Amino acid sequence: MTLFRSLFFIAIVFLVSSCSLLEIKLDSQTTPLTTQELNIRLLSRDYSITFFKTIEEAADEIAQANLDDNTQYSYTLLWKIHSEEGLQQSVYQASPLASLIDSWVFTYQMNDYFTTGAGKNIFLEQQYIATSASQKLVKDADALAFNLLKKADYVTAQKFVAQFSQQHPFENLAFNRTPAFQDWLTFNGIDESEAVATLGTMPEALSDLSDRLSVMSNQTPKLLSWKAELVARNSRVNGEQLSQTLSNINNTSLKFQEFIDNNPEYMRLLASEMGKELQPLLNDFDKKAGEKLAVITQERIALEIMVERERIAIGQMVTQERANITTDLDGIAQNVVKKAIEQLTVMLSDILIYLILFVLVIFFAPFGLGFIVGRKTHKTKA
Repeated sequence: MTLFRSLFFIAIVFLVSSCSLLEIKLDSQTTPLTTQELNIRLLSRDYSITFFKTIEEAADEIAQANLDDNTQYSYTLLWKIHSEEGLQQSVYQASPLASLIDSWVFTYQMNDYFTTGAGKNIFLEQQYIATSASQKLVKDADALAFNLLKKADYVTAQKFVAQFSQQHPFENLAFNRTPAFQDWLTFNGIDESEAVATLGTMPEALSDLSDRLSVMSNQTPKLLSWKAELVARNSRVNGEQLSQTLSNINNTSLKFQEFIDNNPEYMRLLASEMGKELQPLLNDFDKKAGEKLAVITQERIALEIMVERERIAIGQMVTQERANITTDLDGIAQNVVKKAIEQLTVMLSDILIYLILFVLVIFFAPFGLGFIVGRKTHKTKA
């Protein structure tokens, strides 16, 4: 019984080790993001929330002071729309490092535009509001990068960001973004094939997707409302023209209704003639619709048959693979038991031989020695 338990334990250990190897092989197919990459992704997206809030507050303050100035008010809407769209595109990328570099560059470009660039006087008396907001965001971006990068890497990256933003300035409030990550790789002598080593594990990818959907659900309604307001403010149709158009439409409909009421025989004749003319068209439409429905029904049946066939095939394949795995495990267990029994047999044979030799030495050696000593003693007396 003890021998059987030992063999069973050996087999279990072997099988568990095999399963561990399989698990390691499966897990090694995806490489998780490093701690630094995860921190960059998380904190960059937190920064985007601060960015959106700062821009909206500054733009709303300028807009409140220019409610009657359609041009200035439109500029604030354009600022909110294009700044938030641009930063969102910069931050939400597959590579965390690309997100950091591009969003950092975008913030610098916007600050240069309002302080020394083409937009340094765009908001006139309220220009200081836009300048203060953009400078604050630059300081926040610098602090973010400083906390995420090593000191030497931070100094190099900040130098690149400043140079790139000056070489690719914003020309207007469209804020046309120039991706900087490729140039950053060249600046640091990094091969493009090594830039994005992994997209992360499945949970990390799902978390990334969840973040993207969340920001879309939050930003899209705001962007649509700003764009609609911008279109409404700059539309050439004013309220008086719209009212006049609606009044004309209403008058036309009243005249048409009066004509119908005063000419019942003509309308009945018209309806009859239209029915005759349209009936062939309706019949043809019904015929074609029936044919299309028949084709769709046949395709649906064929699709159901194909899906059922694939399901059966997959089930058979899984059953076959399960049987093969079971057979392999049985073979492995039998080999383990066989090897263990063979080794045990050899060990027992050796022990038995040594035991016989030990018995011979213990029991027969004294008799042999006594016999030899007795013979020598007898010869001496003789």
